[in-house]
Amino acid sequence: IMKFRHSKLVMVTIVCVGYLSSSLWMLFHNQIWPSFQAVVAFFVPHIFLLCVVVLNVSFVMRFWQHFDLLNKVLKNLCHQWDTRSIKTITHKQRSLQCLDSFSMYTIVSKNPAEIIQESMEIHQLICEAASTANKYFTYQLLTIISIAFLIIVFDAYYVLETLLGKSKRESKFKTVEFVTFFSCQMILYLIAIISIVEGSNRAIKKSEKTGGIVHALLNKAKSADVKEKLQQFSMQLMHLKINFTAAGLFNIDRTLYFTISGALTTYLIILLQFTSNSPSVTQNGCDPPLAVTANHTQT
Repeated sequence: IMKFRHSKLVMVTIVCVGYLSSSLWMLFHNQIWPSFQAVVAFFVPHIFLLCVVVLNVSFVMRFWQHFDLLNKVLKNLCHQWDTRSIKTITHKQRSLQCLDSFSMYTIVSKNPAEIIQESMEIHQLICEAASTANKYFTYQLLTIISIAFLIIVFDAYYVLETLLGKSKRESKFKTVEFVTFFSCQMILYLIAIISIVEGSNRAIKKSEKTGGIVHALLNKAKSADVKEKLQQFSMQLMHLKINFTAAGLFNIDRTLYFTISGALTTYLIILLQFTSNSPSVTQNGCDPPLAVTANHTQT
């Protein structure tokens, strides 16, 4: 998980430096010299936003890792019941299976009821940690997703307006530079949303696999106490699930893609309709209603 976090930080640093360098080059190329305060005010929010995204994704990936280890423990127990053979684990094998500092490995010599009880406790701790992390990041995620959505909407509008030839504004920038800048900014925030959604979705899907493994164990269990523990585990899985939301307004999973796509399409159509239906300017520089009024006055 540390390698993942470091790789993400390196990637964010490269993206920020590339975005900053290309933007400044575009300004300097067109003889525009922004002040230091303007550069800080524009680029620092992007950097902080991406750092919060990396921190949130790192926490979510930690939960995914814990659920993956828990599922491996239960699958190992299920495999033992299938083969009906108990293999001794050497110290070397045990250290290889210890994939995390919490030492979530299976000791096959243990009573299966004890293994299931420990798995239940670990599952509860992971869910509580995920709930705490969601409470901590809930408003940050709402702010980030809202800002990202607004920026994507307006960036896409500027790009489409320019490419369709409906833009009437004068600019020092060339069309290619204008489109490239807003496209890169839009991609930057798309990456932020995709990172948040995919990280949360992976953790949720991994946690849902635990239920199938537990019920597979329940079908193969012979001992009464083991069946009782598995039934308790099944009840716990029904009532204790991880869920990531943005201040309770919407769930952070892949359904968010459809929601954002629908809203983005709607707003783009509305904005482009406003642009196409805007009143054209007459030859004397007046709008049509003003021109009609002027004609009546002259008459």
